[in-house]
Amino acid sequence: MENAPDTSVLRVAVTTALGAQPLENALVTVSTAPDENGTRTLLYAVRTDRDGMTPPMTLAAPPRSASLAPGQVTPYALYTVEAMREGFVPLTALHVTLFAGVPAVLPVALTPLPEKE
Repeated sequence: MENAPDTSVLRVAVTTALGAQPLENALVTVSTAPDENGTRTLLYAVRTDRDGMTPPMTLAAPPRSASLAPGQVTPYALYTVEAMREGFVPLTALHVTLFAGVPAVLPVALTPLPEKE
């Protein structure tokens, strides 16, 4: 999959703890990193397929040229990814780093909740 010059494509692979099995139908949200007030903007809310993968999500990133020379521009974009599914402990990944033109797969392992007695 070809990326636009100032974007990156992110997929999230959700599995059970230690990557033992893919988790189908997990809810994955992607939002902007929190701003100075802690506010985030929701960009995607998707479900995983039977292989535990989200569909590709295209996200903005600074141009590649920003990483070629030192300067004021941060050469990457930061996002927050959250994954949840009933019966599992939800997980939040803060400051997921994406570079323009570089596709990324974020592995997320969810831990089952203890069974009630």
